[in-house]
Amino acid sequence: METDENFSDDLQENMRIENEFLRIKLKAQYGDAFQMGTSSEMPPEIENQFLKSVMSFEEEYAKAEYTTVYERIGKPAFLSIDELDESALNVSLMELTNMLQANDIELDICDGPYPDELIYRFITEELFAVEVEKEPLAGMTSHFIYEEFHPNHRADIVKRTHAFLRNWFGKKFTEYSTELSWHCVTQAGIQLTREDVIAKTDIFFDAFSRFENDGYNIDTINFELQEEIQQGMGFAEGMLKYDAVVDNGEVIHYAGPYKLYMQMKDNWWSIFYFVMPGFKWDSCL
Repeated sequence: METDENFSDDLQENMRIENEFLRIKLKAQYGDAFQMGTSSEMPPEIENQFLKSVMSFEEEYAKAEYTTVYERIGKPAFLSIDELDESALNVSLMELTNMLQANDIELDICDGPYPDELIYRFITEELFAVEVEKEPLAGMTSHFIYEEFHPNHRADIVKRTHAFLRNWFGKKFTEYSTELSWHCVTQAGIQLTREDVIAKTDIFFDAFSRFENDGYNIDTINFELQEEIQQGMGFAEGMLKYDAVVDNGEVIHYAGPYKLYMQMKDNWWSIFYFVMPGFKWDSCL
């Protein structure tokens, strides 16, 4: 959007007023989908370019026509998975992937590798039917994540385990430690928020200057799902060790089994209770 209107004789002030006008217009048109406050650190001319780019993108996006992935890439002929041997499957999958990329469509795989057969079947039987813009917006690529269609729960639990133990040994749980549930519960049935849990672990962490010589393995991953309500329960367990160094130089060695109890809500696994060598819930409550 361009405007020749001058709101003030001062060029910088005129730019600030125009920016405020653009923010109001974007907010009026797109509501809560557009959130941006005034930034005193951003030069007004840079903010002006940004706001105009957002306006241009939103206007182009609103006019976009939609079609399926299959139609956007030209409705190529392809064989069913049952008609392909292993070598032909590898070639066909590569050809389909190249066609998608040539039409600004990317299939991202986070927790692979998966068998070629699985990905070929997913592309031809599921991804092809997904709606996308008929013509890609300038400079934009449509990204699809395989695990958003078919979650890899085991891999997700492993990720949360690594995140939890990394933050434990680093003594740095924060409000952004999303491996912890918003609502936790102790073995005694006491309800805690994430902030409560962090406060309790901080009491333990503050007794030491640092943790060192840490190590762990993951021996068991187990989970059960209630597909109809998209919820589940699970756990990860194994053995770990670490040395807790006191301010006076004393070292306390902790080692033994750990267990992380997890729940899955809204397709996200998080830890609602844990057992860790050295940590006692009762002493921190």
